[in-house]
Amino acid sequence: MIKNDVMDYLPRMVIFSRVVEMGSFSGAASALGLSSSSVSQHISALEAAMGMTLLHRTTRKLSLTEAGQTFYANCARIVVLANEARQTAENLHKEVVGELRIATSSFMASEYLVPALEGLIQQYPKLRINIDVNDHNVDLMEKGVDIALRAGKAPGPEDVFLAPLESVLCAAPVYLQRSAPIRTPEDLMGHEFMFFTPLGSTMELGLRDRHGQQVQMRLTPRISVNHTHSLHKLTLQGHGVARLLQTKVQEDLDAGRLQRVLPEWTANGYCAFLSTNYRDQVPQKVLVCVEHIQAYFRRRHPLRQEG
Repeated sequence: MIKNDVMDYLPRMVIFSRVVEMGSFSGAASALGLSSSSVSQHISALEAAMGMTLLHRTTRKLSLTEAGQTFYANCARIVVLANEARQTAENLHKEVVGELRIATSSFMASEYLVPALEGLIQQYPKLRINIDVNDHNVDLMEKGVDIALRAGKAPGPEDVFLAPLESVLCAAPVYLQRSAPIRTPEDLMGHEFMFFTPLGSTMELGLRDRHGQQVQMRLTPRISVNHTHSLHKLTLQGHGVARLLQTKVQEDLDAGRLQRVLPEWTANGYCAFLSTNYRDQVPQKVLVCVEHIQAYFRRRHPLRQEG
């Protein structure tokens, strides 16, 4: 039996167990959806591989040899374990239980993810949630992440769009007071510019005015940073002009700590979207989490939500 591949003898152990339980080849064949001759051939092959007789066969009945009795006890146990393994996996897939791993940036975590998960956490006490906060886009497969909540230029074809996120050009008053006026997009070329550079982004800036005129600029920033909170702090300190999410800086704009640059021009924004590891057979815990996050974005961005 050692010479045989596990894929050969495990199915035959299942067939052998069913023969013993049904008391006949024909009964086992009916239960397994096989022909009686096929069942008989599998049992004969199993006995040949093991080098022993497991079943005494007569025209009227079957009976187990001593070796067959011991072998059947182990076969039955393996079948039970296999069924339990399948049931456990099905429960994890169909029920909102187990661990859910979510990756997102520091800003998206505090601004969107944590509020969106409040109802999910309360509703499903058996669900364990692991949040990985990182301003780099992590590899979902490598890190074992179920869902990533991201902000970027555009979602991929298999991502779940959530909402547009408007961005603004802004700077601290102290910087604007000591610098040349910024009246046109071209004036930005003579200013200190700071850029958020997450993995895969480019140092390009798109602007459009209320008449639909568009300008695409490629800038060389003095400061590049892949952490949104740090970029926000650098802007408040007066180190230059930055493009930041409006939701992140609205309080600073209202309080005068920051001022909009080129207010008659709109900077190309971002959008929020979800990425997952799953394409088919999505676990229920992932589906439910996606629904909660979508619902929260609909509440936060009711007029801007796209289909």
